Amino acid sequence: MSHTTTRRGFLATTAAASGCLVAQGLRKTLPQVEAAAPRPPRELSAGTVSVAERPGPAANAPVVVVTQSISTDLRVRGRSWIYIIEILKRAGLFFERTTPDQLTALTRNADRIIVLAGDLILTESQRKGLAHLVQNGGTIIGIGGTSGMDAIFGVSSRHPLAEGWMKVKAGEHPITANLRSSLHVFGGYAVKPGSAKVLAELETGRQGAQGSAITVNRSGKGLAILLAPDLIFSIVHIQQGIPVFQDGRPAPDGSAPLDDGELKAEDGLVLHWQRDRVDSAPGSSPVFLEPISDELREIIVRSILYAARAQGRMLPLLWCWPRGRKAIGHISHDTDGNDPNRAVALLEAMNNCGVKSTWCTLYPGGYPQQFYRTLRDQGFEIALHYDARTGGERTSWSKDNFLLQHRWLAKEAELKQITTNKNHYTRWEGRVDFFRWCEELGIRVDETRGPSKKGTAGFPLGGSQPYFPLDDETDRPRFLNVLEINLLMQDMLALQSVDYGKPFVDSVLRHYGVAHFLFHPAHIPKPKVAEALRRLIDYGRSRGLEWWTSQQIYEWEVSRRSTQATFSSPGTLTVRADRPLEGATLLFLQ
Repeated sequence: MSHTTTRRGFLATTAAASGCLVAQGLRKTLPQVEAAAPRPPRELSAGTVSVAERPGPAANAPVVVVTQSISTDLRVRGRSWIYIIEILKRAGLFFERTTPDQLTALTRNADRIIVLAGDLILTESQRKGLAHLVQNGGTIIGIGGTSGMDAIFGVSSRHPLAEGWMKVKAGEHPITANLRSSLHVFGGYAVKPGSAKVLAELETGRQGAQGSAITVNRSGKGLAILLAPDLIFSIVHIQQGIPVFQDGRPAPDGSAPLDDGELKAEDGLVLHWQRDRVDSAPGSSPVFLEPISDELREIIVRSILYAARAQGRMLPLLWCWPRGRKAIGHISHDTDGNDPNRAVALLEAMNNCGVKSTWCTLYPGGYPQQFYRTLRDQGFEIALHYDARTGGERTSWSKDNFLLQHRWLAKEAELKQITTNKNHYTRWEGRVDFFRWCEELGIRVDETRGPSKKGTAGFPLGGSQPYFPLDDETDRPRFLNVLEINLLMQDMLALQSVDYGKPFVDSVLRHYGVAHFLFHPAHIPKPKVAEALRRLIDYGRSRGLEWWTSQQIYEWEVSRRSTQATFSSPGTLTVRADRPLEGATLLFLQ
């Protein structure tokens, strides 16, 4: 880690703004922080343990996550619950992971915050141990169900939930303040409160479950926080969608004709055309302006921070981005047509803006080798633009064609490693199959998942957070070693307004993610496109964005996730990073 983050006087202020991430009430005396010597960097290769699963747990951490390997015969959504690891690691929280078998020993320590990842199957003694912990000042947070502890959570009954929308009732509460999205959820329960305070209700269809969604119950000296809908499954479901084997349902207003005969990422969309979109500007198509999965993530993290504050405990959090940045911007280019003159024009425009970008190169043809050398020499990233749309012998959907096009680009552009790919026309088939192909080939980043239509601009497939997907289609779910950076919008929308991208930048800034925009070399001569590019970059900078390539985003995320913490004694924290982490910010939140 950098000098500023490994000294004893760690940053005592936070660049975070809004919601739970405001560090209020910071103590004047911070915990003693010791910086361990960095370990030798480890090169990641295809087939190694996913970055999402490394490093190991934070020893003696105040936050303990309980996960359980459970058959889908018992809990149909249970395979997704391990995704709590990805949610908390992306948030920068240090935590210890355990199983229900280890709860007896843990619950003797009343100052722990226990997160139950899913509606777990617990024994009577395990439930009693958790009740004892709460009575003596600890906190339990249930996600997706009560795990058989209705009384501890202060609810009198619960009913299965298929799909619904959470409606905030306590807009000033730290867990539910400043939420803007529709809070669309899938699975879990609606509950009837008893002694619990209700923070959010559920709204469903006419025959759906009715009741409360988020409750807080004080029991003895402690807290029991219930997030009754299955927020973990909902995040995975929104991000990864349903398998794409046929066209998706088009938007009723005609703004997103998904039934175009071409299978693409949006065809796996699970969000609602009317309830999950908003009008971004007068006369424009409704868009997915608010990142639902980001806010579901935040509710989980806020619950943990709220519990820590209730206990008077200071939690360390490794901030998302270096130098206290609230978010990162990213520009990519799809080289459709491979016109060298337009490529030069776009390169000049990017250099005039002072921004390095990622060039996703379409097979076949490409650019002259000298142009690739120029891109490399100037710090741009050369990536693959896998073509499975054209439909030829080598441009149809298959792993063999993906491998062939990868080899072609590596040779043409003289590359030893291709880090990033984006599929032409956001082509997609199946659900996580393509992520497996990327992992096998050594592609570290995919940035396919996003809109191809005006009416799907924004966040149709998750949020602004870069994430490692979950392969939950096997008996032993695992994280795939491919970082997904969602696409927000394409340059075709700049024809509507040169400032069309500003609301999306604002949304990303509210959630500390990545604002990823696509500009094609083929469109750069069109009126307004170059101006829209410049104004977008300038606006992002004025709001504090740094503009990175996808490779830079990946390298930062890998380095950040290599950081480990040991809570060796009360008030003492040892932090270790496997890789250099220049400009990292460690916050102490209370």
